[in-house]
Amino acid sequence: MNKTIGIIATLDTKGIEAEYLKKKIQEQGCSTIVLDVGSLGKPQAKADISQEEIVRKGGENFKKVIKKSRAEATRVMINGAKNVVNQLFSEEKLDGVIALGGSTGTSVGISVMKILPVGFPKLMVSTFLFSEFIGKEDITVMQTPVDILGINRIMKRTLTLAAASIVGMVNADNVCDSDKPLIGITALGVTTSAVMNTIKLLENKGYETVVFHINTDILDRLIEQGIIDGIIDLTPSELVKAYILEELPERKNRMEKALEKGIPQVIVPGGLDMITLRSTLKEAQIKYKGRILMEHNPYITLVRTTKDENIKLAKIIAEKANRATGPVTIAIPLKGFSAVDKLGQNFYDPVIIKSFTKTIENNIRKEVNLIRVDAHINDKEFAQKLIEIYENNKKGSSCYEKNI
Repeated sequence: MNKTIGIIATLDTKGIEAEYLKKKIQEQGCSTIVLDVGSLGKPQAKADISQEEIVRKGGENFKKVIKKSRAEATRVMINGAKNVVNQLFSEEKLDGVIALGGSTGTSVGISVMKILPVGFPKLMVSTFLFSEFIGKEDITVMQTPVDILGINRIMKRTLTLAAASIVGMVNADNVCDSDKPLIGITALGVTTSAVMNTIKLLENKGYETVVFHINTDILDRLIEQGIIDGIIDLTPSELVKAYILEELPERKNRMEKALEKGIPQVIVPGGLDMITLRSTLKEAQIKYKGRILMEHNPYITLVRTTKDENIKLAKIIAEKANRATGPVTIAIPLKGFSAVDKLGQNFYDPVIIKSFTKTIENNIRKEVNLIRVDAHINDKEFAQKLIEIYENNKKGSSCYEKNI
């Protein structure tokens, strides 16, 4: 059965190029659905889903939209195209999406692609792109060497390669099928040993693992898609940025997707001993005068979190865990939370670890398991206990107030 590829383009300015792209895709055996997201004038090529239909799906009247500013019209087109593509995907009428354009076409294309699942083929052919457009999404980008205005030998080659790329994506073998439970694990450089130890033990027990470094937006997406079966949240360091630095207010929902879904989860305070700054040591010494600092590399400086900051983070974790709809355990490595938080290292502070642990204990409800492990986070012994804890969680066993 032929695969179907959606082509998103502003046909009033990129119609000729979209038509050429469509031809090249069809020559390789795929069907196409062309969406016209243009709002400036008459289309240069025929669409399968017209400007008027896109606008209607965006909840507006076309005659009114063409009188709006370009920015306002673009917002309507984005909403309408999202609704159309979402419907096509839900009805299994779409196997991949390609978009082409300048700044406007790229903003529409990227916005639409972001609603599609992780792993779904997405290709943006663009003359104008900032990495901020894409964020953390799995969107493939092809930057055009010339402007998308007219068919010439360079543009023909670019669009031919783009067509071959998206066709290759939709025809690629699906290697995602597995009957092994998939466990999401969070990581940071200072907890890498813990992650590696945990992965090895989980895989020996028949699990598949996927690791998320620093950013967990995609983890949340996979949880929503029902792909993740359990979480070992070894390094919830985004909490520091969200609640201590106040840099990521949008990530104050950290941990909550898994807790809402009720999948088994083990939470570890890995990396909460530090604030990671994108600054030199000299710059950090000015802003964080009197704090314990460590140069991670010439451009990254680590700042030791204080007792009060750790108490704040412990209360936040406890409050989140209390809202869990499934089994959750907080496991605390009593000998340190990172590679630089252990005996002999600058960030080691057993008083802070003790106050963090006590705060968790005082703020969790009885249904939340708390386990203290007399080991460092990167010790193999701690990883072994994590696997035991996770499997107890999966069975629904209670181990509240247990010390290991």
